[in-house]
Amino acid sequence: MKQFVLVSLLLASSLCVAKAAPCVYDMTPLPVTQGIVSGITPTGVKLRDGTTVILPDEFLASVRLNQKLAVRGLVSTATHTVQALALDGTPPVCPSAPTIPRGPFAGSPAYDAIRP
Repeated sequence: MKQFVLVSLLLASSLCVAKAAPCVYDMTPLPVTQGIVSGITPTGVKLRDGTTVILPDEFLASVRLNQKLAVRGLVSTATHTVQALALDGTPPVCPSAPTIPRGPFAGSPAYDAIRP
């Protein structure tokens, strides 16, 4: 019975942790943005100071309200938006696969489609 309790506690604690992956690129030069999560959006989170953080899909499952969040990423110069590329830490935690937005590209059938 004691083993069952220990195993269930281990599984429960491992479910809400983001998948750690070695970063393909050096994330240390990127600025760190940190704050308390005040809201969750379809693409990321909103911090208490009004900053919108766009997160990779892998990290969305591990974010909770009123939790401290620190990310490394690209900061917008015009708006209070950060495109997060990694969770801050030693070493930084990156998504397991680089998230590259896919969309229509020149020469693809979707690129030439006319949508009303």
